[in-house]
Amino acid sequence: MNSPIRNLNQASGVVSGDGPYTDEHEMFRATVQRFIKEKMEPYYKAWETTDIGVPMTLWREAGAAGLLGLRIPETYGGPGCDPLYSVVLTEEMGRSIVGCSIGATTFSADLITEMLIGFGSEEQKRRYFPTIMSGETVQCAGITEPAGGSDVNAMRSRARLDGDEYVINGQKTFISNAMQANLCYFVAKTDSDMQAGRGRMTMFLIPMDTPGFERRRLDTLGEKAGSVCELFLTDVRVPRSAIVGEEGKALGGCLSHLFNSDRVLLGVRALAIAELAFNLTVDYTKERQAFGRRIFDFQNTQFKLAEMKTKLIVGTAFKEFLVHQLLTGKLDTVTASAAKIWLPEMLFEVANECLQLHGGYGYMSDSAICRIFTFARLQTIYAGTSEIQKGTIARLLS
Repeated sequence: MNSPIRNLNQASGVVSGDGPYTDEHEMFRATVQRFIKEKMEPYYKAWETTDIGVPMTLWREAGAAGLLGLRIPETYGGPGCDPLYSVVLTEEMGRSIVGCSIGATTFSADLITEMLIGFGSEEQKRRYFPTIMSGETVQCAGITEPAGGSDVNAMRSRARLDGDEYVINGQKTFISNAMQANLCYFVAKTDSDMQAGRGRMTMFLIPMDTPGFERRRLDTLGEKAGSVCELFLTDVRVPRSAIVGEEGKALGGCLSHLFNSDRVLLGVRALAIAELAFNLTVDYTKERQAFGRRIFDFQNTQFKLAEMKTKLIVGTAFKEFLVHQLLTGKLDTVTASAAKIWLPEMLFEVANECLQLHGGYGYMSDSAICRIFTFARLQTIYAGTSEIQKGTIARLLS
């Protein structure tokens, strides 16, 4: 019997050796595919025109389908899934045009749960795990700031201790999923963090209906059904127990735990989207004619497609290596940053060439390839720009 990963790669035209996917993983994949087809694909264009994008009902439906809180341990009533389930979920979102419309909304935000698993207190876990799995608690991460961008050490948000509470003031921007979210992992610097200097910051778990917490949706080039927001906190008061992990340890603990996995999953998703763009373009060039010939039959088209196919084959080999490193606990920061550089940049190169081969139809905003192109442009920017990743790798090589 052929392994599921072999069958999967044959479907996309790339053949590899045996992989880690089990029958249970493939059953989960089928569930995800069915959910996307039935609950998302018929509605995403309508979501692009609403005030909040993806509706809250989708989260509850995803919870009912067993797609949320995948890594929550069985001791807390969770499924206790291995990381490969998150890989499957990410791949399938990348293989659907819906994923380009909603961006990092919905399933990608569930990765944040891993910070609560790794660093949350018992009270935080028992309070939020059940509602995360049901879709009633929707999460976002308040990290990026207007003046700092990907440089988290430049953040200006402050948390001042006042008795048994922290009083938090600050602003965040480009926060994915923040319109639907009702729970924010907000990173700020306490007085102790400021005294200790660079590298110190603290993460707070803040319900977004707390007085003084406001949000404003931003208009983005792509992912029109997503909900990227600015967050504004004015004298928001939270108890000491709101800290996730330890004071001053957000960067070396919570965020480092998140960043490496996030970068790999972004790479996995980029490859899946590139495959989608390529397959759409092959089909289009075989149907579209110019000067009495199929676009596919021109040598320039064939060479462009051959170049892109080569990149996808290389990308698939890289992805399988990344998945192995993730599953075996061998994933390091250099490799994760390399994934965040190479795979998203490859995606943009492929999306750009694919749009060109679509001609004027590719420039129409309602076309699938246009949605892919605008989403692809974001991939080298968010979650740490390519330049930030290069700096990280260079620093670790020194």
